[in-house]
Amino acid sequence: MYQLITCTLVILLFASCAGSGVTVTKSQTAEYISNVFSKSKRWFRATNGETISADGPPPPSHLQPSEKQVLQRRAERTKTDGMSSKDYFRAISRLEKSIPELEKRLGRKNMEVGETFYTIGSMHYLQGNDQEAKNAFYKALDIFSFRLGSEHPRVWELKDKINKIK
Repeated sequence: MYQLITCTLVILLFASCAGSGVTVTKSQTAEYISNVFSKSKRWFRATNGETISADGPPPPSHLQPSEKQVLQRRAERTKTDGMSSKDYFRAISRLEKSIPELEKRLGRKNMEVGETFYTIGSMHYLQGNDQEAKNAFYKALDIFSFRLGSEHPRVWELKDKINKIK
């Protein structure tokens, strides 16, 4: 991916200089691209919502709804759309019944199994069953950590979600 971006930047740089009488050496191009990537790396290292340098985008708006508010709105929408607690119960039980077959066919630490636990946890969370949601999220976290590594953003997000549950 980086090679494609690098090649595109080099081509654009040379195309913009064509016919202008400007000579660009390979070392100047490499230095320019190195500076651009260094800025983007610093920007992506910001994990607390604040930008490290002024070159990055602005921090998220304070008006942006929290994750809990977003989930509550979704739950309210599903209530008006006709999804009842029986529908959630039925969906959760079907997902739970599918786990043994998934584990047998794909393995216990497969991402599909982890995604199923994550979905079950999310559905319990929407219903207000915090303890069941936490249990399912812990099972998903175990698989995600194994497959993706403990430093993956998806693992961090799930840990944060678990910590927010009462």
